[in-house]
Amino acid sequence: MSERFTHPAGYQSSVMTVADDEYAAVSEGRIRIRIGAFMFVFMMAIIVIRLAETSLFTQRESGSHLPQAITTTRADITDRNGEVLATTLQTYSLYAEPRKVWNAAETTQKLIAALPELEEADVLESLSSDRAFKWIARGLTPKERQAVFALGLPGLDFRREPKRVYPRGALAAHILGYSDTDMRGLSGAEKAFDDALSTDNAPPKALSIDMRAQYALADTLRQDMTLFQAVSAAGVVLDIKTGEIIAMVSLPDYDPNVPGAALPENRYNHAAMSTYELGSVFKPITMALALETKTSTLTETFPVQKPFKVSIKYIRDDHKADAPLAMPEILAQSSNRGTAMMALRAGAEAQKELYKNLGLFDRVPYELAESAKPQVQPTWPELTIATTSYGHGISVTPLALAVATGAILNGGNYVAPTILRRDAANPINERRVLSQKTSQSVTDLMRYVVTNGTGRNARAEGYGVMGKTGTADKPAIGGYDERRLVTSFISGFPYSDPRYVVMITYDEPKALPTDWGYATAGWNAAKTTKKVITRIGPILGVERSLPTLAQTEFLTEGALP
Repeated sequence: MSERFTHPAGYQSSVMTVADDEYAAVSEGRIRIRIGAFMFVFMMAIIVIRLAETSLFTQRESGSHLPQAITTTRADITDRNGEVLATTLQTYSLYAEPRKVWNAAETTQKLIAALPELEEADVLESLSSDRAFKWIARGLTPKERQAVFALGLPGLDFRREPKRVYPRGALAAHILGYSDTDMRGLSGAEKAFDDALSTDNAPPKALSIDMRAQYALADTLRQDMTLFQAVSAAGVVLDIKTGEIIAMVSLPDYDPNVPGAALPENRYNHAAMSTYELGSVFKPITMALALETKTSTLTETFPVQKPFKVSIKYIRDDHKADAPLAMPEILAQSSNRGTAMMALRAGAEAQKELYKNLGLFDRVPYELAESAKPQVQPTWPELTIATTSYGHGISVTPLALAVATGAILNGGNYVAPTILRRDAANPINERRVLSQKTSQSVTDLMRYVVTNGTGRNARAEGYGVMGKTGTADKPAIGGYDERRLVTSFISGFPYSDPRYVVMITYDEPKALPTDWGYATAGWNAAKTTKKVITRIGPILGVERSLPTLAQTEFLTEGALP
């Protein structure tokens, strides 16, 4: 708008006022913006407060919180060559907030269709709960997670969590063990090294086993266990100079990725936890006892062709002799009588001391908890001296016998076994238990068993196998059951420079039609040993060579073709 203005000179003019319409409109707009911003902030504050109140109310009402993601880290476990045996991957875990589930029964059916391994009753119970949350499934793969996500079901959500994974499946399952969903080790190496594996930025834990040898042992043992229809089987490969367990197998086995799906007996480590009366595989120990105490010699003969009674028991031989035998033939023909005679001459105290020095009175002292205590007689009369000399009346694990035999073949030193790769932090722990001379003599005797005795079926050409068969009747009510056997073969190779011991054990093997009805160790465990050594020899870098003659004077060139 405008006004009239009279000039002092007498004329008039028109001028505009300062507060015009445009200015008023701008001012009004600014006021409205301020009011709008204030209202927006006010409403957001109300929403946030309301959400907080709802969350706190829900937690108080349920008495629990929504699931927390597992943030635990866990180092890898590898074999001696760095091959991964256990690792940790990020997976998805499915949980439900039951109060937000619209229809528990319908949701259950759809989840079962997407994840068939779920138990319908358990899912329905979880979805019908009055709790704030329930785990439904953990450790889902991305594909499984997507299958559930695509259902678009309310009340379901996911957490990213670490999961322990064993990429080799059942390979070395009893050595590795397994962990629970919260990443805690429950058995095997996972339990033994739980703290070290769980430390932040921990390096991989390198085991002593060689994955290639482990596979060769497991594969061969599995095939032959089926062939001989055995109830179970166990195998050990041991480096007798370092004490490192190169391979250890127990069958039947299981997949540590899904330990809950395995039968309890399949999770049992027979190699380290099952104690057996192993039979004549103890006889090389008795030979060592006789030579070390100088109570017998390699050339002395014993009247094994005659009946031999100790206390109330007659000692019998499966392979009857027509004439007295010296130590090489006593071992080669596996004479119980000759072995018992030598043990009785050495005496109870010397025998017990040697068994103790070889670790046969204690659990195998390695890192895993899976190590059974032997079953030893409370008293040691003459009958116990006699029967334990050939592996009856004392029960030990296959691993324990392998370690003890290693001390006999490696020059006479007991080397503490380990499941970890030897390094500066894990040095060799050894002590002398036999003289070098005794060790060499028993090494020669065990070679003779393979070339000329009951161990012929273990003869792997070029590897100079040494060994001893062992067949024992299983204990039963009132005595022993001759129809149920435990068969074993303990061996070492190469003869020229013994480095590895192989122990094979079968529980209740059956005779093959081609073996004339025999189910003894020479017809099963010895055959398996040959296959195992032939497979692992190249893996372990053992070169084939021509047969080596015995270094003990009594075993002449003709005795070792």
